[in-house]
Amino acid sequence: MSEIEMKVIPSYIDDELAIVFHFEFKTSQMKVGEAKVYTYKLTDSHFKTPSAGPKGFRRNKHAVLKEFEIIEEYRYIALKRISHFLKVIGIPAVAQDLIA
Repeated sequence: MSEIEMKVIPSYIDDELAIVFHFEFKTSQMKVGEAKVYTYKLTDSHFKTPSAGPKGFRRNKHAVLKEFEIIEEYRYIALKRISHFLKVIGIPAVAQDLIA
């Protein structure tokens, strides 16, 4: 299996208050698929922690995998790349919201 390249195209959906990351994957010869991840920042004002900064709110970041259309042999590496990208921006895990 050859190495795949990942291109990330961010956008913002105002009515959902979500940052959307569109991922495109390709090899040197062809496109192998794409995926779409919605990220949300949820604020829970009921739990205040001293380490949360001056506003005292705990903020959680969540990601939901909405679309995932990747050639079978590249699915594992594509998910691994998406997961690594999300960890870099502070989101530890991704949930799946895929309709079979």
